[in-house]
Amino acid sequence: MSQRIFDERDIMFNVRECPGFQKVSEVDKYEEFSTEDLDLIFEQMLQFSQDELAPKNSEFDQEGSHLVGDCVKTPASMKALWENYLEIGLTAVIANPEYGGIGMPHLFAAALSELEIGACLSFSMISLLTRESANLIDSFGSEALKDVYLEKMYSGEWTGTMCLTEPQAGSDVGAARTKAVPAGDAYRITGTKSFISWGDHDLSDNIIHLVLARVEGAPKGSKGLSLFVVPKFKLDEDGNPAESNDVICSSVEHKMGIKASSTCVLNFGENGNCTGYIVGEENQGLKYMFQMMNAARNGVGLQGMALASVACEYALQYAKERKQGALPGQTESTEIINHPDIRYMLMKMKAIVQASRALVFHGAYYEDLLHHPEEAEKAAILFELLTPICKSYCTDMGFKVTELAMQVYGGYGFCKDYPIEQLMRDIKITSIYEGTNGIQGLDLVFRKLLGTKGASWKTLALEMTELTNRVKQTKLAALAEQLEKAVNSCSRVMGKFGELAMNKQFHILQYHATQLLNAMGHLCGGYFLLKAAEKALPQKEAEAFYADKINTCEFYFSYLLPEAETTFRILQQVSGELVKADL
Repeated sequence: MSQRIFDERDIMFNVRECPGFQKVSEVDKYEEFSTEDLDLIFEQMLQFSQDELAPKNSEFDQEGSHLVGDCVKTPASMKALWENYLEIGLTAVIANPEYGGIGMPHLFAAALSELEIGACLSFSMISLLTRESANLIDSFGSEALKDVYLEKMYSGEWTGTMCLTEPQAGSDVGAARTKAVPAGDAYRITGTKSFISWGDHDLSDNIIHLVLARVEGAPKGSKGLSLFVVPKFKLDEDGNPAESNDVICSSVEHKMGIKASSTCVLNFGENGNCTGYIVGEENQGLKYMFQMMNAARNGVGLQGMALASVACEYALQYAKERKQGALPGQTESTEIINHPDIRYMLMKMKAIVQASRALVFHGAYYEDLLHHPEEAEKAAILFELLTPICKSYCTDMGFKVTELAMQVYGGYGFCKDYPIEQLMRDIKITSIYEGTNGIQGLDLVFRKLLGTKGASWKTLALEMTELTNRVKQTKLAALAEQLEKAVNSCSRVMGKFGELAMNKQFHILQYHATQLLNAMGHLCGGYFLLKAAEKALPQKEAEAFYADKINTCEFYFSYLLPEAETTFRILQQVSGELVKADL
């Protein structure tokens, strides 16, 4: 049995108790599911992740994926592990049952994904990208596209990618130059895409690329982009991969982390023989892609949380075993977990991880409630608002957790013989891809807050106020009052930002968007931890776990929530440019 690296108890607390499954079970499409349905597949995934995948993480990192000729070769033992993974059937957990999926709630999928990601981020990205690209075809593709691609993608027989970025079009997706020329019932695709995760590999028989391209004559910018299904191999009459579709991997990036995942430059149509099939209507590509991007951004938040949780578990175990130094008044060396500074770091890591997990699982919960007969409207508002917060908070703070874990290890943490240095290298990309966290700040301020005229914040603030009103009647009243003050302070910032927008001082908003994003991350973390503490309060005497949930919440409110309150006070006073000196 490998070293325990997962906090299964807290994962299942989020599924069963807070936010819990009760409301989700009221959704028609999920009424036949129960948490018992999750138990069996969770145990399978736990065994696979803990005992098969996690022990390979370092090996995969050392071997990496490499371009040989014009094809990418993955680490030697990865294909066998991928086949074992497919036997469990986890690629189809939330997929449409019409095409071989299980159709489980997103709340269940979050629990399973945390295990897979925590064991090996590089490996887990294949299924995430495949699942989300297939969901995109399911949502907007023709029946013909669905019939050809979905079942094989959901089964993992074929994998998928998301092709947005180009050398000159990173965050500015509208600058894309990839072209699509009508050719009968299809299109000829030409162009180059870069930074394509798992853009080429030897794990599946075909790779289905979702490609943004501009049809000849389409408007400039993002409004002129269309979305196409572009397989690596064309299909024969029986629907099997046949000749090349003129999609060539020209290089693989040499990265700091996630080295087993091939990050590719893909050339489409170098020989004029690349065929693509449009998804939905022309010029609607970015609109469609945003569905996948929102899901992917929440998925990246989950990645940050999952790796941070594993780093926390490794550091905790190391601190329990490593002896160094005596406590005051003693002469014998003690385990470093007994030293106050180490205990503080471990507690801070734990509080961040539990806040992040609560944020991720609530995002999944609200996504499930998009289909609820009474809760759908509110759930949609909260899901949209929390997406950039989840992506940014869980990845920025996740990196902070790995940094603290390395401090707990000391010099050994800096060495490749121990797992923390790889976790730190792997997690860093999460604050960069699927929209940098700076982009998330702009999304929060201009789309989610100003774009709704503040309605989204009012919805979240009302949820927080309802919680504080309840909790003020309990022994946690002091925490409720602290959260209430932070909510009121944030509301004043919203008023200030509204004034700046009315005066068209958008550059000032741009300067401070990321600061607001970070503060709202701390605020939401406090809110969700207080919800958990409220749930735990009646049972704190019966089980140590519940008392621990309350202790963790109290620590967070003492050391992390005040960071939000400080930032809110600063943001209420902003005026003029933030950076005046020459740079």
